[in-house]
Amino acid sequence: MKNYKTIKKVLLGILGVFLLLFMILVYHIATAKPPENATIQVSRIDFDRPFDSLSTVDITNKLHSIKGVKSEVIVKRNVVVYFHDNRIADSKKVYDALMAKGNYKAERFVIPADLANQPVCPVMKKDGFTYKFSKFVKDVFN
Repeated sequence: MKNYKTIKKVLLGILGVFLLLFMILVYHIATAKPPENATIQVSRIDFDRPFDSLSTVDITNKLHSIKGVKSEVIVKRNVVVYFHDNRIADSKKVYDALMAKGNYKAERFVIPADLANQPVCPVMKKDGFTYKFSKFVKDVFN
């Protein structure tokens, strides 16, 4: 009889925690708002050969000197990824400014048009459970 009460308390506790976490999830989905100032963009430039430590510092400093480029610049082998404010400069302007600052053989990475025009995040599939559940919660509370 004592084991039955203990098992019942444990199951009720687990159910209570599950319901609490589920309610927090629903509240989060219902109150989440899209960012108002989504102006930071990630861009990439592919170079013809890998960077050494000196050229990594040089390319980073040159990118930081371009107006609109944010502090985060990632240089790996022959690829440079940087963040920029698309209200100030787009990737073409940053690429052109960088090419004017040095004699580089590089090309700007441009995503294919079919990926650029997708209405939903490519990670979340429209026929998946998470997308349908989030859409259902948004529709109920909006």
